[in-house]
Amino acid sequence: MTDQCPHSDVASCIQSSSQQVATFLEQAETLCERRNLRFTRLRKQVLELVCKAGQPVGAYQLLDELRDAGRSAAPPTVYRALDFLLDQGLVHRLATNNTYLACAHPQRPHAAVFLVCSACGHTQEVHTRGVIDELGKQADQFDFAITHAAVEVTGLCSRCSNSR
Repeated sequence: MTDQCPHSDVASCIQSSSQQVATFLEQAETLCERRNLRFTRLRKQVLELVCKAGQPVGAYQLLDELRDAGRSAAPPTVYRALDFLLDQGLVHRLATNNTYLACAHPQRPHAAVFLVCSACGHTQEVHTRGVIDELGKQADQFDFAITHAAVEVTGLCSRCSNSR
């Protein structure tokens, strides 16, 4: 059984059981087909590795994992695959540490808010329209058009704060 997002009817691979990852990859493939885009084997492999990582992962770690799986790939190839996945809303990029994680809701465009543990790196995508709406209001006051918004909040997850 796959976990469903509490406010949508699709699976998410942010809690990466093998069934959830498989379902997420099928949804990604369907999304690309609807958009008349090629979901190449490499793009699928990269997305699968991002999903299975369990926490944000860097491009060079993905490259190492591809090579370990017998795939010859160069950094530009992995970055192109990640750029495609970013453009399609299938992954998010965390600017603070230049890592990538699977999007919880790739089926629709949205602004992202992330809670990032500064001790262990655990990252959770959360849904809080209020923060993004307030950013929009502030931007409007300065006649600024937001084209992309991602908020990264660092702190300690419950596991790390309990261990201190």
